[in-house]
Amino acid sequence: MSFFSIRQALAALLVAVLVSACGGSGSSAPPPAGGITVTPGDGTATITWVSTPDVNYWLFYAPSASITSTDWINVPGSRAILNVTSPYVVTGLANGYTYSFTVNARNGDGPGGPGTPSVSAVGRPAGGTWKAGTMLGTSTMRSITYGTSTGDSLGYYMAVGDGGATYRSADGVTWSGLGAAASTDMNAAIYSLSKFITVGKGGSITYGTDMSTWTKATSGTSENLNAIASSGAIAVAVGDKGTIRTSADGVTWTTVATPTAQNLYSVAYAGSGVWTAVGAGGTLLTSSDAATWVAVASGTTADLRAVTVQVTTTYTFVAVGNGGSVIRSADNGVTWAAQASGTTADLLAVSPTSSQLLAAGTGGTVITSPSGTTWTTRTSGITTSLYAVLSGFAQYVAVGQNGTNINSQ
Repeated sequence: MSFFSIRQALAALLVAVLVSACGGSGSSAPPPAGGITVTPGDGTATITWVSTPDVNYWLFYAPSASITSTDWINVPGSRAILNVTSPYVVTGLANGYTYSFTVNARNGDGPGGPGTPSVSAVGRPAGGTWKAGTMLGTSTMRSITYGTSTGDSLGYYMAVGDGGATYRSADGVTWSGLGAAASTDMNAAIYSLSKFITVGKGGSITYGTDMSTWTKATSGTSENLNAIASSGAIAVAVGDKGTIRTSADGVTWTTVATPTAQNLYSVAYAGSGVWTAVGAGGTLLTSSDAATWVAVASGTTADLRAVTVQVTTTYTFVAVGNGGSVIRSADNGVTWAAQASGTTADLLAVSPTSSQLLAAGTGGTVITSPSGTTWTTRTSGITTSLYAVLSGFAQYVAVGQNGTNINSQ
């Protein structure tokens, strides 16, 4: 038996002892009236019920078709969570598997009463249904990232776009405006090297740590910079006419020789050590050190607008672009093959999770795929173009044309 299994078994046993030991200065209470409602999410489930004042509730769940508040201890992988309040969000669930939930109640530290009828749910990746969030003004938003502000040591989403538009959000749903991170159009933003970094029109690069004070860096170019990525040790910015710049701190930037004069629109880094940049006319470059880049056959002449890497047990490289173009590589970017996307819309952004890739683009287009081969069209509920999408915290957040902001959980 693994250490994790032993630890999980001991935790379950401890809760079981607590359950049986309760009964000192309290009494059992009826289960929530009307039972519980379970809403599945991306690796999550939200449990809601009608609470009674001064009653304590315990939640029991397991990867099983059914469960009770008395037999849960016998189900492998079961959990009990003490003194919960509605709504309660269970995280860390495996998508595609059935989990069952029940809640019981007690007064004080009395024994638990009967549990609610078991309710089961199956987790699924986000991206299937979308809701509108706070509009981010009227400027087109081009990029979104997530990082920690030194202003209050809290994590925030940050979105940037045309005319210096800069917004932040704690949850990806409700946003507030910030002072402009740059005085010009910003095409991309990233949080890396312990700072927020933006790149944009005319070679603009700015950086800051507190989301309010921004410093302009010298990029050494007047070409538009369209994208930025990081390995955690070095950042790479790419732009028009094959422009490539690198930095180890986000402050000082170095010119890198480029094998192309085509505009570069996106760049990504894989944990396997491979950098990939894509651009106009099917341009595709790779590098193992961010310093020496080589052109690779992409198999398409369409403008490639975005590239990303999905990490599972291997690395899957996916690039998307105009006319619904999708290309995929399963060998660290050496060879690429076209994939049918099911759309002719221009795909402008792509974001991965370990279980899914999601691409977005013109006309509110959203498509998803488990691994980049077979794609499914989703309904975003909007017709404005989406220029950036970010996955994380069991949700997607997408921004775009005229301040559009939508999210999917």
